[in-house]
Amino acid sequence: MPQKHMSVLRENKAVNVSPNTQPGRPLAVLLALSSGRFCMGMQLQTVASLTPFLIADLNFSYSEIGLLIGLFLAPGVILAVPGSLLVARLGHVPIGVAGLIFMAVGSVCLGFVDTFWQAAVSRLIAGTGGILLNISFLRLTARLYHGNTMNRAISIVMSSWPVGLGLGAIAYPVIADIWHWQVAMWVVAGITFASALCVVLIVPEPARPNGSDGAPVLTAISPRSWYLSLSLGASFACFTAGGIIYLSFAPTFFEGQGMTLAGAGAAASMIVWLGLIGTPLGAWLADKFDATRSVILVGAVVSALLVVPVLFDWDPMVMGIILGIIWGLPAAPYTGLLQRMLPQEDLGLGYGIYFLLFYSGFFLFPFVAGWILDETGDPAAPLWFAAGLMMISAALILIFYRGAHSTKWAMRHSN
Repeated sequence: MPQKHMSVLRENKAVNVSPNTQPGRPLAVLLALSSGRFCMGMQLQTVASLTPFLIADLNFSYSEIGLLIGLFLAPGVILAVPGSLLVARLGHVPIGVAGLIFMAVGSVCLGFVDTFWQAAVSRLIAGTGGILLNISFLRLTARLYHGNTMNRAISIVMSSWPVGLGLGAIAYPVIADIWHWQVAMWVVAGITFASALCVVLIVPEPARPNGSDGAPVLTAISPRSWYLSLSLGASFACFTAGGIIYLSFAPTFFEGQGMTLAGAGAAASMIVWLGLIGTPLGAWLADKFDATRSVILVGAVVSALLVVPVLFDWDPMVMGIILGIIWGLPAAPYTGLLQRMLPQEDLGLGYGIYFLLFYSGFFLFPFVAGWILDETGDPAAPLWFAAGLMMISAALILIFYRGAHSTKWAMRHSN
């Protein structure tokens, strides 16, 4: 039994090493990959930043706006597992480029809609592309960059997503004010098509290492891996959705406090702009002090608490800056946890479960936030909901670590 117990504990520290596939033009490749994630952030933000225009022109309710926000990642509920299999079968670059094209087409279609259902279908088309891109590009970055460069490369690619969110939050209302909200949709479609072209021309497809990443196969995973994948996926879903709900619904609250539309969008967007500092800082703190759990817990709990002063008329720009740094801290530590805790043979399905929960939460929670606003008529209500989700994510990460370090899995393994 002691030997078996030790074998299970060693699984907790399993690290999957990528083959030597460093690209010949590492900076150009990294910028091309980052442009794809940047476009995904801009695509996600279109509906949230153009809410007043969509309500005025198309008579959407806040519930419908929340549903449209969530629909962008809703395809992940279906594609989380098969998307990984498609990447294994067809390659990272083809799937990523297909994702960019889907996003661009969906954005073009969204500029021509007259009804909610047309908007929902357009959003699902763009969202399908976002899911395919997300699944392929994060894995591709880990494959192309390794050793001391891998964490830095992943941090840069991850940080490009909040840049897209933040730029969209500021730029879309300005474009809509000067021209029309439809023009904003077509501008982001053009940027996304350009990114697809850059990826095709610059990013190489890594060679498959011997004995892995060949024909995709789903295999059963252990109860421990189920437990860890479910708890971590639920935690990440709550934490991320809390921030996105803040970004999406805080402008409505700030406008009610007397801010202009542009000022409200700028203040709310600080949560993602300052993630450019928080995300690499969180990665550095977690690695330097071996403090992954502490970084995630502090990021989740303090982010939830920082929403409260905003609701009591503290300066929204200053609080947004602080919140953005703190909310960005857990992003990189969250990303690598399953890689370290699950054995190699459980990673494929484990990550599928993880992303399934993440996308499910991202689809459901913004809709709930919009429904809460419709029912209460209180612009502060969705922000209270966002704070609650972040606090729940902290509880779930404690549940994750309790299971990760429990000896009951070793006992079951020995019986």
